[in-house]
Amino acid sequence: MQTLQTSTPARLCYLHLASKEPQRQIDFYRRLLDMDSSAQADGSWLLSGPQRAMLVSPADHSGLLAAAFDLGDQARLTALRLRLVESGCAVEALDSPLLEPGAFLIHDPQGRQTIFGVSRSHAAADRHGMPGRLQHVVFQTTELEAMIDFYVNTVGFTVSDNVVDEQTGQLMTCFLRSDDEHHTLAFFRGSKNEWDHHCYETNEWNDIRDWGDRFAKERITLFFGPGRHGPGNNLFFMVVDADRNRLEFSAELEVTEASRQPGVWPQEEYTLNSWGRAWIRS
Repeated sequence: MQTLQTSTPARLCYLHLASKEPQRQIDFYRRLLDMDSSAQADGSWLLSGPQRAMLVSPADHSGLLAAAFDLGDQARLTALRLRLVESGCAVEALDSPLLEPGAFLIHDPQGRQTIFGVSRSHAAADRHGMPGRLQHVVFQTTELEAMIDFYVNTVGFTVSDNVVDEQTGQLMTCFLRSDDEHHTLAFFRGSKNEWDHHCYETNEWNDIRDWGDRFAKERITLFFGPGRHGPGNNLFFMVVDADRNRLEFSAELEVTEASRQPGVWPQEEYTLNSWGRAWIRS
């Protein structure tokens, strides 16, 4: 079976956020994540920094509108589009200031939007700033099996690790990869359907320390971590942005060979944080 990792590797490249208070949100990412901003003709704002970018649109709610993946070149993008169409997935053309012509979006069975394209080069993307490459996005869902079926069997993600309730045998969490990194997408079983968090991958433990110090100076306290995840084996901590969206900073995420079989982890605090207490979704 063709997968994203083996035939059309895809890397998360930007998020499109809705915000009830966009100026506060823009100020947060400019000040704390070293991102430049520019107003767009449609009323949205483009933010870009070192290996990270986003669009922020004014709205009557706050949250994630779409996650965008970079295929690297037009040949891979065309191959993915053909594969999706052949599998019966509806594909919609998309114009984005962050992507070359030819980008498109798809909807999963619960309506989430995922964008695929080829990243444009932006001068601000090469600006100096603290290291933190936009790396993965995570959701909570009431229909975990349906989400995994769609993203694996239709889109081409690969399961890296599953987290299972040992008493019931029920799948609780699934980590999915689209390239050689352990996961770029994950789903937790939850009581509602919502965006869980997004993550920035740093270079080493000292970067985790420096990001923590930066938030501390702004009196922004960590709500989860620091610690180490079991699946992915990465160091991490989490904070919230101006809209109370959760963001994670990570280091040492596992690099995964295409032949690796999915791992199975028990649903327990040690799996989510081998260093101590964990945030268990419900």
